[in-house]
Amino acid sequence: MKKISFGSWIVISLVIFAAMILSMVFISMNQRVDLVTDDYYEKELQYQQHIDMLKKTNALEGNVSFAFSASGVTVRFPVVDTPEKYAGTIMFFRPSDKLQDVSYNISVDSTYTQSISTAKLSKGLWRVKISWSVGEQNFYTEQPVMIQ
Repeated sequence: MKKISFGSWIVISLVIFAAMILSMVFISMNQRVDLVTDDYYEKELQYQQHIDMLKKTNALEGNVSFAFSASGVTVRFPVVDTPEKYAGTIMFFRPSDKLQDVSYNISVDSTYTQSISTAKLSKGLWRVKISWSVGEQNFYTEQPVMIQ
């Protein structure tokens, strides 16, 4: 039986270590990394406006609420003015995959609600980001939602 010298063990260890590092680099480079938003710098500059909208939203008499059913989700808005003056977007944001993000225009009915089908949304965690305006007043709310 042939013995391996101490120097050979060092070389074998370094080769194995280098192979592990190269495989980790290869695996890391092939992972998809999604930013929360592509234009994050511009959004950061507008953050004070966002804070003002949150303060105004928190000062309302009621909050935006969600009711879940088998067919979808019903969003109920607080009463600020007539339903015709409500405008904005409801965005279903998927933190794990930006390709699944879906946005809907707000069109509330006479009861200040809007129904949205969740049939096309995959199961799991979503963040519902609602940015709406009533006349000249802008509001914003965000809430995590679990679609099942």
